[in-house]
Amino acid sequence: MIHAATATEPEVLAPGELIAPGYEVVELLSRGSALDVYEVWSLERLCSCVAKTIRPDRADVSRVRHRLLQEGWLLKELAHPHLARAFETVEGVHAPVVVLETHVGMTLEEIVDERRRRLPVADLCHLGQQLASALHYLHGRGYVHLDVRPANVMGEGGTATLLDLSITRAPGPVRRGLGTQEFLSPEQARGGQVTTAADAWGLGVTLYEAATGVRPFAPQDAAERAAFARGDFLQLTRGAPSVAALRPRLPRDLVDLLDACLADDPGARPSMLGVHDGLGAVLDRA
Repeated sequence: MIHAATATEPEVLAPGELIAPGYEVVELLSRGSALDVYEVWSLERLCSCVAKTIRPDRADVSRVRHRLLQEGWLLKELAHPHLARAFETVEGVHAPVVVLETHVGMTLEEIVDERRRRLPVADLCHLGQQLASALHYLHGRGYVHLDVRPANVMGEGGTATLLDLSITRAPGPVRRGLGTQEFLSPEQARGGQVTTAADAWGLGVTLYEAATGVRPFAPQDAAERAAFARGDFLQLTRGAPSVAALRPRLPRDLVDLLDACLADDPGARPSMLGVHDGLGAVLDRA
């Protein structure tokens, strides 16, 4: 039986119900525009897992189904200590279910929102190196992530895990606006050819927010709020506010590296190896 979450939201599975054979719902963790994410109990493994499935009102959308199945396949094929791991993809109550290992902790978005003080430089560099290592591996396997942002990074005990490969694909043409509005590289916002440089932009925006608590392409005034609400991409109309002005004591070489990641020209952005080694150099001089 499926129970309604609210009068207006599609129905959700209740605790104790089977989302798929062998997996009992513990609770709904999050609901996005296309997917529901549950904590579930594996009767086979006798442990908690995470289960991603399609919202009941999107179950017949072929594009959403394709993305979920692709993510399940990719996460089983890829193996890296800073990428989430999938156990299996099974047929669920109304759509496929991707079963993932559980990561206890908070997202980077939650960590940034809750901290009174910004992350120390050493923590920023370690975070960036871990994410860069995952992206370097992903790029080496022939893929670009295209949705690197704080909500897709889980942090626990000094270890970062990059989540959500639902729009990951080989470099090439993409439709206009593929990804998350505030974090899109300019080439994603415009639509057209994307390369691994799009992930350098996403990592740069993510580290910028972790360093300052500010999203560089969030609306800053009434005009920008109206434009953002229309679906406009502010990264196509202006640059990011100076990270050095928001956090003056950041090392100059770290500021330069973040600025390079946010270069409008994809060819001017560093590779993931360059980001990883550049952050290591900041640590060495700290």
